[in-house]
Amino acid sequence: MKLTPEMIREQRFKAKLSGFDKDEVIHFLMDIADDLEELVEENSLLKSEVASMKDKQKDLEDLFLSAKQFSDEKIRKAETEARNIVAEADKSATALEEQARLKIVEAENRGAQILDDAQQRASELLMEARQSKTDLEGELSELRAKRTTLFSELKAILESYQGWIRERGDVDPK
Repeated sequence: MKLTPEMIREQRFKAKLSGFDKDEVIHFLMDIADDLEELVEENSLLKSEVASMKDKQKDLEDLFLSAKQFSDEKIRKAETEARNIVAEADKSATALEEQARLKIVEAENRGAQILDDAQQRASELLMEARQSKTDLEGELSELRAKRTTLFSELKAILESYQGWIRERGDVDPK
């Protein structure tokens, strides 16, 4: 059974002759419920932060894909332009052939520059996305470690209180 803060607050025990002070037990249960409620809220906040980080990672991945598509389109346009220039050069006279060759070289250089720029930007975006992913994974690991530590500390506190209660009276350790 998963305990909730409300379950702890509403828990009542039967009174016995050698029982505990009811107010003290209730106060103790309220403190535990408050602590558990804080942990639940903190866990919810951490989950929200992880979801936000995943959204940021997806945004970076989308940006990388857009950059890749942009570079592919530029390459296709440059190739189309180069083919058009070649077709015009074949129809032209010798003088126009020389001009066409110059335009082809220029178009190829421009296309290569565009490709180089796009590949460099895509590479930078990919590196940034990988770094963000690494950072997010590190933060997620830290959050998991903190959660484990918190649960271990809470368990130790509860076990300590159980031991203390057993030492103080007739409590059935079930």
